[in-house]
Amino acid sequence: MKNITLISVLTFLLLNSCGVPQSDYDKLQSENKELKQQLEDCQFGADKLLNKAKTYFENKEYEQCINQVNILLNKHLGSNEAKEGKELLEKSNIELKKIAEAKKKEEAEKIKKEKQRLANATRKMRKKYDDMNGITWYYDKSSPRYTNYNGFYAYIGKEKNGLPWLRLRIQYAADDWLFIEKYIIKVDGVTYTISEEKYGEIETDNGDGGIWEWLDRAVDNDEFEIIKAVANGKNVKIRFVGKQYYKDKIITSRQKLALRNVLDAYEALGGTMK
Repeated sequence: MKNITLISVLTFLLLNSCGVPQSDYDKLQSENKELKQQLEDCQFGADKLLNKAKTYFENKEYEQCINQVNILLNKHLGSNEAKEGKELLEKSNIELKKIAEAKKKEEAEKIKKEKQRLANATRKMRKKYDDMNGITWYYDKSSPRYTNYNGFYAYIGKEKNGLPWLRLRIQYAADDWLFIEKYIIKVDGVTYTISEEKYGEIETDNGDGGIWEWLDRAVDNDEFEIIKAVANGKNVKIRFVGKQYYKDKIITSRQKLALRNVLDAYEALGGTMK
């Protein structure tokens, strides 16, 4: 339409400069106006708008259908197409309401299942109460009870009225010392490292012909990400790196499930870590 207006102006200037009679100019203006109306009818005719609205409805694009019907009502309110458009408008609103109700129901069901999942999570935990410090410790039932077992697991501490916190424990049990300095963990091709932060943080003990080396520390943001990665990884290995030698072990499916159980219980108890 802008192009038509521009052409009209240019034509007017050209005709005036050429001395065209007023009658010819008026005729040209009339033809130009008629052409504009034809273009308007072509683009915004009642039948065109209604057909577009019907197509949107058939394709379940109800919001676009409503927009198209509103244009129809604005331009051709008294037409037969407008009456049909109103029916289409009502049907579209009904369908949108159904979609909204279904989505609301789905969200409510999802929230209900999530609450139930988290409620069940704490039931999977083994609890130990420290009366002196007023702390309840939560462990997955499959986690080792003693140090003389290999293990990679997390556990939860919580005071009565406080938020929970996470701890990570990595245990190595064998016949010979490694004197571990760090742990390298590979999760589906991605490598993470957990190092001793201060001398003696990785503790040692021995007895009955065996040795034990272990790390037990509060979880920070980086270790929280490692725990999540291990818990959800497919192929997970850990390398115990000592002063001279190292030992590789696979983190089992059961250990990964235990980590997921602990993370669920941690969330259920009000824990969060971003």
